[in-house]
Amino acid sequence: MKKDGHTHTRFSHHGSQEPLDLYLERAIELGFTDYVVTEHAPLPEAFLATYTGPRSQDDDSAMLASELQAYKAEVARVKAKYGDQIRIHQGFEVDYLPGYEAETKAFLQENADWIDEIVLSVHFLENDSGLIGPIDYDPDQLKRFFPMELQDPQALFNKYLTMVQQSIDFDTGLSTPVRIGHITLIRKFQKYFDFPDFDLENQQKITAILTSILEKGYELDVNAAGLRKEFCGESYPDAKILRQAVALQVPMIYGSDAHTVADLGLSYDELAASVHLKS
Repeated sequence: MKKDGHTHTRFSHHGSQEPLDLYLERAIELGFTDYVVTEHAPLPEAFLATYTGPRSQDDDSAMLASELQAYKAEVARVKAKYGDQIRIHQGFEVDYLPGYEAETKAFLQENADWIDEIVLSVHFLENDSGLIGPIDYDPDQLKRFFPMELQDPQALFNKYLTMVQQSIDFDTGLSTPVRIGHITLIRKFQKYFDFPDFDLENQQKITAILTSILEKGYELDVNAAGLRKEFCGESYPDAKILRQAVALQVPMIYGSDAHTVADLGLSYDELAASVHLKS
């Protein structure tokens, strides 16, 4: 089996407008046998009502609630068109947002019969002033929302890793496969800020995260996206953490996190050679 477990569509609003057909055709060309469509699930309305970030989340972070049926119809269409060439699985990338667990769980329950798999991710953090900001938008926004933490990057890493742990502890209520997405996304701008390596405390948090993923029966997203980011240059997580995950026998699934057709398959062979991808 050759599987891409983390992919996107035009409904992201922050990637390509290329049709989903082109993604599937490229995946088939690359020899993938399994393809999971995991578009960003609509963010909770209560979250959107109070969000203070740099852009309209209605337009630029996830699909709209009003687009949900169109997304499902698009996935059904490509399954009918390409299902004899590649196994297509349907799902979402779901944001873990503290304080909005009830809304998130309700969404998952409402769509439980449709969902094959999900990626559970952290993209937003609360700063010391109580404002919620995106961690992966651009360096200026990271500086705007987390100026104090950036004076001590280990504090920012700690805040993020704590949230990742909370996402694992969150009860999705699903019996379908759950992957924990890009667990070191906080390092996306590491070259821009000259971030240090994780200190001992944060390394211990990562060990706890990997152990929790294993104990919960979840999977780790071996996410290639950081390799194509100007200020990152490594996978999420990096090779050292992946070796640790291998030693712990954590189930792992490759994810291109493709937002354009060109992203598909990035560094699959290198990552597959260094870890035991689940089959």
